[in-house]
Amino acid sequence: MKKILLIILSSLSIIGYAQDQLFKKDNSKVDVKILEINPTEIKYKLFTYQDGPTITISKKEVALIIYQNGVHEVINAAPETPAETPFVVYNSYSSSSRINRDSIEKAAFDDLVSNKNLVSFNIMEPLNGSLSINYIREFAKNYLHVYVPISFGFSSPYFTQSVNTIFSGNNYYYYNQSAYSVTISNFKYLNKTYEVGLGIHFQTSGRRAVTHFIGPYIGSSQFTGTYDKSEGFYDVNTGYSSTINTTDNKFTIQRTNIMLDNGVLFRVTKNFNIMMLAAVGYRLDTYKTADDFTKATNYNKNSFPINAFKFGLSFGYRF
Repeated sequence: MKKILLIILSSLSIIGYAQDQLFKKDNSKVDVKILEINPTEIKYKLFTYQDGPTITISKKEVALIIYQNGVHEVINAAPETPAETPFVVYNSYSSSSRINRDSIEKAAFDDLVSNKNLVSFNIMEPLNGSLSINYIREFAKNYLHVYVPISFGFSSPYFTQSVNTIFSGNNYYYYNQSAYSVTISNFKYLNKTYEVGLGIHFQTSGRRAVTHFIGPYIGSSQFTGTYDKSEGFYDVNTGYSSTINTTDNKFTIQRTNIMLDNGVLFRVTKNFNIMMLAAVGYRLDTYKTADDFTKATNYNKNSFPINAFKFGLSFGYRF
């Protein structure tokens, strides 16, 4: 009898510990058969229905597991790793990428040209004996600009003198009569009194930081200088000549330039610009002297159809 009772108690003990016990954080208990435990989940079957479906529960909902062998395990759920934001690579040829790129470029350019006025200093003018300040105003969505240069001389315009000598000459001759001659020669520029002009330039790129421009320019300037006047006798038959008097005389030139400007504008930053300019065209000079040059034999006969040139490199402030 004692042996039968011992067998029954042993069986009950085995049955009491044959299942695992799962305690939830809501203080409920479930008799289960634990199948798997991973960092975030616990998989089990109900002990009373082990042929049933596998149940999965988050470890955050479980406080304790007592296994069938009596081992206790306190459950600490592993912290969840934040989901990483996917890095999206757009096809450079996709429409969305192109629209986005165009929008960024437009916003950057709009900020670059938000200031429409530009005042610049031509660093080449001092080499020609004058100081020059240029004013530019952009308009028409940055496809046009008005160009107004103003300059004043402080010394001899060496480049102007050289160009004048090469392309127009510096000697004028005329004769009062066959035996008496007056020779006008050695024109020298002393100073550029002033120059002011107006240009209307078309900019080929209104939506870029660098743009080429081209357009007409008309300017007015004044120069002062000296020339030599020699009076003497000349025999047209023998070619004999003699000088009886030579004097230094002063002249003033009123010059009108009609030119075609051509250049490049660099919009470096919102407030800093660089401009390169080259122009060619025609100049018309009107002399004011004590002598009547219109009587000269070669008066204005050696002027080229294109006899005016202008170059500039300017650094400026946009505001």
